[in-house]
Amino acid sequence: MKILFIGGTGILSTDIVKLCIKKGHEVYIINRGHNNKELEQNVKFIIVDINKSEEVKKKVSGMYFDVVIDFLSYTESQLRSKLQIFNNNCSQYIFISSATVYRKTKKGEKITETTEANNVEWEYSLDKIKCEETLRKNYKECEQKYTIIRPYVTYSEKRIPYAIIPFQNWTLANRILNNKPIVLWDGGKATCTLTQTKDFAVGIVGLFLKEEAYGQAFHITSDNTLTWKEATQCIENALNKKAIIVEIPSEYIIEKMPEYKGVLRSDKGIDREFDNSKIKSVVPEFDAKIKFEDGIKETVEYYKNNLSKQTIDYLWDGRIDNLIKKYYKKNKIPYEKISLTTKAYKEKLTIINKTKYYIGKNVVLYRMLSIIRKLV
Repeated sequence: MKILFIGGTGILSTDIVKLCIKKGHEVYIINRGHNNKELEQNVKFIIVDINKSEEVKKKVSGMYFDVVIDFLSYTESQLRSKLQIFNNNCSQYIFISSATVYRKTKKGEKITETTEANNVEWEYSLDKIKCEETLRKNYKECEQKYTIIRPYVTYSEKRIPYAIIPFQNWTLANRILNNKPIVLWDGGKATCTLTQTKDFAVGIVGLFLKEEAYGQAFHITSDNTLTWKEATQCIENALNKKAIIVEIPSEYIIEKMPEYKGVLRSDKGIDREFDNSKIKSVVPEFDAKIKFEDGIKETVEYYKNNLSKQTIDYLWDGRIDNLIKKYYKKNKIPYEKISLTTKAYKEKLTIINKTKYYIGKNVVLYRMLSIIRKLV
């Protein structure tokens, strides 16, 4: 098959690309060419900014794909612009949505694809819901066959899954290894489902050109559930290091770091368990075998063997230290002061990284930086 990835170098997509190559598919990737060095040699790249529709049209003119997989549409307008390019230029358009679209569920209640997708409290989820509606309308107008995929929390050898964590996610591991406290929201009581991207890849590739998949939505997740407290213990075991954990209520975190509002209220702060009967009925070979306790060890091993990937977000680290310090003081909890300073790091910080840390730790300086970023 001729497969086109819109994206293709992210956490979720990389293992899908690898599996497609292994199965002998002809793989194309549209991206701007920034992160292609680690991909398979026999991938064919279409170097273009996907947001520049006219340039994309020229690049793919005369090309027809069996499957187009869209990892980069987060809003209706983004999706519509891509559909204008690929309508009738592919047999199946696969849209990567999100399992956060589902309504909140009670503990022990398993989510199926018929569970209401009406989580409008988080802008991210609301936009994905609107994208799904756009796909359905597009089918009625253009008869473009589509499939909706709703992944939940996925991780790979390059990603440590957690809620209170920055993009440079080795930062969390670095805090644990340096005896700096980490934040566990609401005692880690919420139930989570963590899926390794190698398992996820089997599910999505198995849906290629399947009649039963057209016009359908599927979540592809592990059957293994655990609490976020248990997941944190698995991370500790993989690092062979006991973490200093401070349990902070979600609402306090949101008050001090409002960017976590959606993540905590509509995602990792609520119970999420899934029934995978639908994907298994269409893709019998799908069986999420990798348990988190084993998969996270592979992640830690990857970082240990690739020191250049152990990047740290010191700006975020400063903010977390400030959050924890305020929480400790408010609740009169004794703590080791050095654990919330740069002196706790085993590594020697550069002047630039020290500056980032202190800006993050100082609320006024951080707000000034945020304003400057918006203006630039």
